[in-house]
Amino acid sequence: MKIVTTNYPIIVCDDDPDLANQLATNINSAIQDLAGDNSSYSELKERVTFVANDFAQVVGYIVANDIKNGIYFLDIELSQQSEAKNGVDLAEFIKKQDENAQIIFVTAYDKYAPLTYRRRIGAIDYISKNLSSDEIIQRLEETLRGAISNLTNMVKYGNRNFKYKIGRNVFKVSENEVFYIENSTMQHKVHMVTEHGDVEFKGNVSQVAKNADFLTKVSQSALVNPNNVKAIDTHNKLIIFDKDNIISYSRAYKKNIKQLMAEFETIDVI
Repeated sequence: MKIVTTNYPIIVCDDDPDLANQLATNINSAIQDLAGDNSSYSELKERVTFVANDFAQVVGYIVANDIKNGIYFLDIELSQQSEAKNGVDLAEFIKKQDENAQIIFVTAYDKYAPLTYRRRIGAIDYISKNLSSDEIIQRLEETLRGAISNLTNMVKYGNRNFKYKIGRNVFKVSENEVFYIENSTMQHKVHMVTEHGDVEFKGNVSQVAKNADFLTKVSQSALVNPNNVKAIDTHNKLIIFDKDNIISYSRAYKKNIKQLMAEFETIDVI
């Protein structure tokens, strides 16, 4: 499948100017390698758009330029001062301004990862600064491939909303934010998990499937959004969204699983 891009802006933020500039150089190198090694990405024109060293610089740039569909590489610890805004705070701001934002954390401190999960940032990757230069470029290639694929699908299919009812009230959530929908343990209800939490409402998986073509059925009781699947564990028959959201799939739906793995390059097979 040919990947057609629209020059998605790439923004880097690290409080160490030298590390920020080196990361920008590595990102540009990874894009060149990706374009040279894979014909699907031969027309990539992306380059790092802006390099910043603190929260305020990124916020000012995003607002002034009305950045949308961006790819953001953020250090989590942006200051030695505990009260200062950090990369997680910045990611939350970015998500409010650019709902399709692809967030990648580049950090030397793995201890911060649970914080990003608790606050449901929806980061697509975490890259350790402790890797070698070659390893970092390889990881950058992988995560750029995923980010560009995600954005291409979002631009292609639009940012549609999924609607559901609780009582007499109608609610909606962006399709891009939905992880999966499964039959609830409560009779005649379904359980929906999204980037920002979960909710239950009246219905069943078969009914939802008829009105939600962006979801794929993976068992009699579950539908998944392929755009948010991080990995598929074929040995244990698991579909992984993040460390807190993992569901099983049925052998009877093996054909659907194979189709997902073939069509979505962002899904890791383990």
